[in-house]
Amino acid sequence: MKCVFLYNPNSGRGKIGRQVGKIEGRLREIFGEVAVFAAESAEDMTARARFWASRNAVIVFAGGDGTFNAVLAGAIGENAALGYIPAGTCNDAARSLRLPRTVKGALRTIAQGRTAQVDCMAINEKRYAFCIVAAGSVTRLTYSTPQGGKRRLGWLAYALGFLKNIVRGKPFYAEAECGGKRVRGNFALALVMNGRRVARMPVNRGASMADGVCETALVRQFGSGIAADWGARWGIVRLMLFGAKRGGKRIVRLRGDAVKVRKTHSVLWDFDGEPGEKGEIDVRVLPGAVKVFVS
Repeated sequence: MKCVFLYNPNSGRGKIGRQVGKIEGRLREIFGEVAVFAAESAEDMTARARFWASRNAVIVFAGGDGTFNAVLAGAIGENAALGYIPAGTCNDAARSLRLPRTVKGALRTIAQGRTAQVDCMAINEKRYAFCIVAAGSVTRLTYSTPQGGKRRLGWLAYALGFLKNIVRGKPFYAEAECGGKRVRGNFALALVMNGRRVARMPVNRGASMADGVCETALVRQFGSGIAADWGARWGIVRLMLFGAKRGGKRIVRLRGDAVKVRKTHSVLWDFDGEPGEKGEIDVRVLPGAVKVFVS
């Protein structure tokens, strides 16, 4: 069986580059034949994944959630088996799939050969996300946090960035429809989730990645001024740190196989922690569209 190993040398603290030889050797033991490529960019990762997926190769890749997103964009529709070696700072995809987060553990999972068909999300019928589609100032941490800070501090760099961005955040108006329910108003944060974790935090604990639905969480901002701002910030903290399944009027929860968000013309959406698109979005769950090696 053909196998290709793709990796992002900049993910996490850059440690994966020093283990390429070890990973390649183990993959040769498992598959017999393996090609190795260091991706120069997300676009390069997507192009290589598309090339090998069309040739029915097993695609093993190492990186963070953004790398997973890039591989997904290339492999979608081909049903190629994906073997994930988490090497990012947060690794929400691995945490949501309950995969080992060490190189040794990930390779052991791949060697066992057990795969599962799991869901992903299509955005506006042209982009994809595996775990999360999000809008709001705190959602930009993964790409606004300096790479040097992530190398030195790891997840702590995100935590510090979260505190800074939550203070600077501004609300946006949106109208959302999901599962037969409609909500509208000013929101400080919007999350459409297929995964269980967001920046490691248990926002969507207990959710399934193979049930054909996504969960949406919106944090309202009522009124204006300092009191309203801090009320919304407390809502974000409750949601991110504790999940807050019941948030009263402050946190809105929706659930369904699709969600539409309107009136967000100037809002930037992030897909799996990477810059996505501005404006209105239609998110649709693609049931069982991704084949992944699982524990």
